[in-house]
Amino acid sequence: MSTIRQIVTITKSQKATDAKNNLENFVDKINKHLQEYFDKELNNTSQQKASKQQINIRKHILKHIKEHNLRPAKRLRSSFIYYAYKMLHGKNDNAIINAAMSIELIQTALLIHDDFMDQDEIRRGRATTHKFYEEYHKGNNYKGDPAHYGNSMAINAGDIALCLGYEILGKSQFSSEKKLKALNKLFRGIANTAFGQAYDITLENKAQASEKEILDMYKAKTAVYTYENPLHIGAILAGAKEQDLKILSDYAIPGGIAFQLQDDILGLFGNPEKTGKPAHSDLRQGKMTLLITKALELSNTHQKQKLLLLWGKRNLNDAEAQEARNIVIDTGSLEYCKRLSIKWAKKAQEAIPSMRNKRWEEEGINYLDGIAQYMIEREM
Repeated sequence: MSTIRQIVTITKSQKATDAKNNLENFVDKINKHLQEYFDKELNNTSQQKASKQQINIRKHILKHIKEHNLRPAKRLRSSFIYYAYKMLHGKNDNAIINAAMSIELIQTALLIHDDFMDQDEIRRGRATTHKFYEEYHKGNNYKGDPAHYGNSMAINAGDIALCLGYEILGKSQFSSEKKLKALNKLFRGIANTAFGQAYDITLENKAQASEKEILDMYKAKTAVYTYENPLHIGAILAGAKEQDLKILSDYAIPGGIAFQLQDDILGLFGNPEKTGKPAHSDLRQGKMTLLITKALELSNTHQKQKLLLLWGKRNLNDAEAQEARNIVIDTGSLEYCKRLSIKWAKKAQEAIPSMRNKRWEEEGINYLDGIAQYMIEREM
């Protein structure tokens, strides 16, 4: 996706505006650290003892991961690591920024694999990894199937980025006890995310799901990965107890569901220049979202038949995509999902008083409160 500056253009409250500004400042800070990290990795690769061809392949993959990672992004997950740490009275700013980079490498890995599974060609305005290496194969006149080469290289590049992310956290400047606990939380969180992705793919291929099944998938996939896991990692590195993690989960799970509902709305109605994804990508893929499920449930016979014809059509054109959007609007599904997103965001905010009762630092509390408030105010 694009930067927070592009997506968050209107906020109605000061707390949402402050959260937006803090996220913008954080993005500038962590991007600088990520740039330095990749430059150091590339330099180390050049110094390794290996054949010239091996080194060139390693550098080529690292350069691609770097380019992919540094495309405009919101950095929400790493910001949660940072602010959870600060909120629980963590003091080592440089150490937590470095640790927070771990989730950004992992995010790159999961996006590379996700795009391969979804057969998407564009990510954040540039070629997805499997398409990038498919074209690389063609440009070098390699033998064999270019698409298979691209898919294979995407799996490798994703695995590399994933392991580098784990390594960053493992080498961070915290005690061994805290790092081990944080790593175990991260490992389990990513495993659960993969289970959630498998559930998502299964629902998509079944082409039917109830509202409960969709929300269960949002919880298993997005809420755990995007919200709960990073918040827990930052808190653990600050010395959090189990009760502290429970309070953060009370915020994270509903907050993550609200986030995914909004993300689905952007996927169907968003401007590709802002989202960084091709127009109609979710429709062409036949992505299983609550927007579609609810539209099918609320539609009349003609609307349902038409939507089923358009949903998952790989060569969907602009006019057909607009037809599908109109059905989602006319059935009331869009308005229903907007209201539900607001409901879940408000539920996330119900955890804020517990954070204040624990006398956590206001900077972090206000940031989480502001992010939830933005989800309520956000305009498509």
